[in-house]
This record gives sequence, structure tokens and C-alpha cells, in this order.
Amino acid sequence: MKKLFNSDNLKILESLSFTKTLYAFDFDGTLSKIVTEPGKATISMTTNLLLEELSTHAPVAVISGRSIADLKKHLKFVPKHVIGNHGLEGLGTRPDVLETAHKICATWQTTIKKHLPAEHLKSGVEIEDKKFSLAIHYRKSIAKKNAKLAILKIASNLDPRPRMILGKCVVNLLPPGAPHKGVALVELMLQNGIKSAFYIGDDDTDEDVFSLPNARIFTVRVGNKRTSQAQYYIQKQSEINKVFKTILHFFR
Repeated sequence: MKKLFNSDNLKILESLSFTKTLYAFDFDGTLSKIVTEPGKATISMTTNLLLEELSTHAPVAVISGRSIADLKKHLKFVPKHVIGNHGLEGLGTRPDVLETAHKICATWQTTIKKHLPAEHLKSGVEIEDKKFSLAIHYRKSIAKKNAKLAILKIASNLDPRPRMILGKCVVNLLPPGAPHKGVALVELMLQNGIKSAFYIGDDDTDEDVFSLPNARIFTVRVGNKRTSQAQYYIQKQSEINKVFKTILHFFR
């Protein structure tokens, strides 16, 4: 990965403003800081205003593992395109597919609660029901390594077997055949007749976007990680407003 904020890379970013480009953002760890309690995540007023201003110049999307209903609780400005559950919500998924996903997740949740050792549930492991997917958080666990291993062991034996995406102290479980963020971004581009995109995210759930074999998708990771497939990076989440201001400079 290369640093985003150098002159050569900024020229490439500037070129996106000359064509129709979709600007898409992850939520947790990107638009908002990572917090111990997911329900307390907030987007700063400055970031909110910059997101809203960008939407007056170009198509804007938020693509998240959170449900759409949950995202709307945390977004002060809600852009036209809000994609939830890693792509299951917001792209016109058939009702029967969503209903099947809901039933699968309900069954998984019952199984996990039954088989996950009580010591983990009592010491900080939390199951977040996002209706069409599950997120098992272990950030508050006093034994994170053991909690993660226990979660992965149970998840690998679920029926049907889920698609697992590891995040920062969280294991995301998606129904078989469910889209991921990369599929969601490409589908959103196709639906809107857009050939170029900018995407910024911060963890492994975003690697499905970072690894897309499309030279017209400009990818940025929050934090430098040697194994990431993102093209560029910024040092930390607090630089997100600088990213917005840099992009907006090219439109003003």
C-alpha cells in the first residue's frame, strides 16, 4: 500500500472528480471511531457535513455490515445509497431470499447460545442479531483469544455452514450465497451506470472490495497493513475528514 496523501496519489484521486464516480464508505472504523459498545458509535458533526456536501457533487454510498435500520440510527445525514448486512440489504434482494436468510440466522443464534461455553457469554461475548446476518463480538471479553477460538469452532459446525468474515474483535456470519461488500459495490455501480469508484474501509470485511480486479476502483484502507489488498492507506480514522476535504477540494 502507498500513503494516500502524497502528490502523485492525489493526482490520481483528483482524476476521479473529472468523471462520474461513486464515493463509498464503510461505517465503523471509517466514518465513525471503533467503540466498545457498537450501539454508541457516532459520526462527528464535521464528518456528517462533509459527507452531505460530497453528496451534492457525486453519488455517495455507505456500505456496512450493520443493518440499514441500525445505520440510519447513527447517520445524521443519510445518503441516497445505504447498503446493509454486507450487501444483503439495499440492492433489491428478493423478499424470499431475505426471509430464508432471517430463518437461517435465527437457527444459528439458537445453536450458538446453546453450545458457546457459558464462561464466554458471561465474560463479554455478545451476539448481535442483524436479522439477515449475525455478528459475534468479543471485544469486551477478558479472554479474547479463547473466546475467538470458541466462536470459530462453533461457527464452523453450523448448518448450513456460514460465510465467516473476521473483523476487529468480531466474527461475522453470513448465510451461504450472501453477497459481500465487493459484490455490493460492483452491483451498485452497475445499477447506476457508474464505471469508477472510490472506497475506504478499515478491516477484513473491506478486503472483498480491496481485492476487486478493477483498476477503476480506487481503494483506501484506514491503517497501514502489510497484507491488505488496498491500494492506498491513511494512518488513522481521525484523518477521514482530511480525506473528505481533499476530495471536495477537487470539486470546488
